Amino acid sequence: MLERAEVWIDYSARNQVLLASYGIVGPVAGAATWGRVPSSEGGRACAVGAGEHGLPVRVPVVGEPTTVAGRSRSLGESGSVASGHRWELVFAEEQLARRPARDAVKAVSIPRMSDARWSEAVRVATGRMVGRTPRRVQDPLAQLVDLARHVPPGAGRVGLDGVLAEQAGLLAAGRVGRATEPLPVLDPNGLTGRERWRTLVDVRHAAGRVVDALSYGLEVDLSRSPLPRHELADDRQVASGRRNYLSPADVRSLPLGVWIEVGPYSKGEWLARGIAGANGVGAFMRVNDRSYLAAYETRAGAMWRLETTGRGAHLGLVGEGAADDLAEAKRDVRAALRDRFPDVAVGVETSDRAKVLSPSFGWVSLPTGRDERTEQREFDERVSARVHPGPGGRWEAWVSVDGQQRQGPLTENASAAREIAEGLAHGALIELASVAPDRANAMVTEAAGSGSWDRGMLASIVGHRLTDSDALELGTTSDPARLTELVKSAGVLAPATMLRVLHAEDVPLDTVIDLVPALGLPIGDAIRQMHSEWGANRLEVGMALGATVEELRDGGCSRIEMLAASPREELRHLDTREQTWQSVGPTLLEAGYSEAEAIKHLAAHAPTPSTFAVAAEAVVDDPCRAFALSVRHAQTDDLAHLAERFGMSPAESATVLGAVGAPPSVAVQVIEVLCEHDRDATCDVAGRYLGIGRDETEMRLDGIDPDVVVPLAVGTGDRQMAALRRSLGPPDHSSSISLDAESIRAALDQVEPAQPADRSDVEADRVP
Repeated sequence: MLERAEVWIDYSARNQVLLASYGIVGPVAGAATWGRVPSSEGGRACAVGAGEHGLPVRVPVVGEPTTVAGRSRSLGESGSVASGHRWELVFAEEQLARRPARDAVKAVSIPRMSDARWSEAVRVATGRMVGRTPRRVQDPLAQLVDLARHVPPGAGRVGLDGVLAEQAGLLAAGRVGRATEPLPVLDPNGLTGRERWRTLVDVRHAAGRVVDALSYGLEVDLSRSPLPRHELADDRQVASGRRNYLSPADVRSLPLGVWIEVGPYSKGEWLARGIAGANGVGAFMRVNDRSYLAAYETRAGAMWRLETTGRGAHLGLVGEGAADDLAEAKRDVRAALRDRFPDVAVGVETSDRAKVLSPSFGWVSLPTGRDERTEQREFDERVSARVHPGPGGRWEAWVSVDGQQRQGPLTENASAAREIAEGLAHGALIELASVAPDRANAMVTEAAGSGSWDRGMLASIVGHRLTDSDALELGTTSDPARLTELVKSAGVLAPATMLRVLHAEDVPLDTVIDLVPALGLPIGDAIRQMHSEWGANRLEVGMALGATVEELRDGGCSRIEMLAASPREELRHLDTREQTWQSVGPTLLEAGYSEAEAIKHLAAHAPTPSTFAVAAEAVVDDPCRAFALSVRHAQTDDLAHLAERFGMSPAESATVLGAVGAPPSVAVQVIEVLCEHDRDATCDVAGRYLGIGRDETEMRLDGIDPDVVVPLAVGTGDRQMAALRRSLGPPDHSSSISLDAESIRAALDQVEPAQPADRSDVEADRVP
């Protein structure tokens, strides 16, 4: 049943098991869908045979209610909210009177991939599902089984384990032809009929979730139907394989030309949402019905992306770039939009609301107001302000607090009315903040970052939570340590907010560093905030705080800074893609390392020979100099890949290795790899270009050091050397123990003495 349900993977897990229970094979579809498929009879479509009974499946009944967008946190209209289910009839291919044409039903094309590409796809799929991408995957099949265990169960169910998890993982691997083991068998005798049904659904559901993650890793929709299905995709979800962040419903919920910020989210949370590298706040601006601008904070600064929910080979990501901070990323993505799509950019540029309004909006026209001049500003869900023309040409200012209206004095113009309304709203927010800890923290954070800091406002918000003497001291003390102690005693301000208060008070950076342990702020967050607000160097702050490598990374240290501080940890943190390591070499040089030091670090930490070759070529583009710096530190395979990277033949490689003074054993082994382990070709190249005889070359290939053997075997000819090798036995390449002098002498004792050779033999043995 599990294997048979694979045919209908584009259906839900329940419908898959339901169709499998009907005992049919091949694809199924409704009569209308079959009517869109060409048949084997030219010019006619497929048709269901007369008298055939349909197979009932459950389909959702969708509506268009107002929903809260899951990713933009705003209200929007969705056309994919299921209000119920109904039964629909489908027909199998075997029930057709006219069968499909040969190429009409096309299965998903699975890309051909190497073992390395397969492991990389599973690695990316893991990050997609669990929010944390591992550095490498040793056993892809075991990893898929583990992912099946992470699939959340349905209501009243438990997660898969044991044989069930293995079945789900193997089903997912079999979807791409990578299931090397038969499906394990589960004895269902101890299960009731209903429980067997539910277990089948659980396994198929878990397998489907893993297949969706693999679709993202391979950038191929593995669940695509072979038939022209009607589009019933959920517009609140981002389809598998897509590279954009927002769903169609999310985009429709955004206001045109207004930046909306969400988060902050951790790196793992962003990765689970499909955005690799983001860490912090994200911002979005809609430019039309399908496209939007996106900016994300990262550990090294920020990045921008041109994203769309439309179709195309871009899969939702039209363009991307990097910036130093979120504000610069917003400017850069606006510039990229103007360069690539000037007609689309005009509508956004002319909008008066194309500002960073984060998450509360500014003054906007009120469509239902007294006239078009009426404006309103939403401060939060409980406080809003409104201004409109009043009697005698004057303006009225109003504030709504939990539905209660408060009127301000009449003013001469709209600008003065806005100022009065904002003052009333600010007072109302302070009143609410005095009794709500979350509001108090938000108010102090906003005031500390506004540039017009007032210690009296801090006392009015949190002073009532202190004793009378402490409240008085809160408004007058000039000691940063005492101020920190009092603010912390209030118990309503977050550590980041308290640090912002110290910045607003112009406390020196050295003093703030000493106060960070008292604030209770994580070191990574402290590094990030002090760099942003004080402009301090991240590495210097991290050293002063005793930060670890992970804390420096959490603090937003760039790759260059991390390489300067801890090259070993940073290089081992990278993946195995060649394009990643192509930028590592120049980054090491930019971090202050010399070419020799950079090559040494690459040889020690590059995960594969190909990544070492790519990075080394980026550091030194001259083959002779690259080999001179690499030969003492790199492995044999690394040097062979480096030669191939420079396009060098075995003869050219031997010449360069000899010129840079490579050890003979290293040179011979590199030539052997380049000659594809052809021993005769290796001996020929070593003799011609390195001056190493065939016997010595073979001994070095066998792991025997001739520098030990030759002095003890002076005067022996080829026959004695061959006998010596026979007495020593075949080389044991699995052993890491080298032969010592005693072993060589014992072997020489078993070799018969050399016989005097005549002059002709001597002449024949000479190398011309």
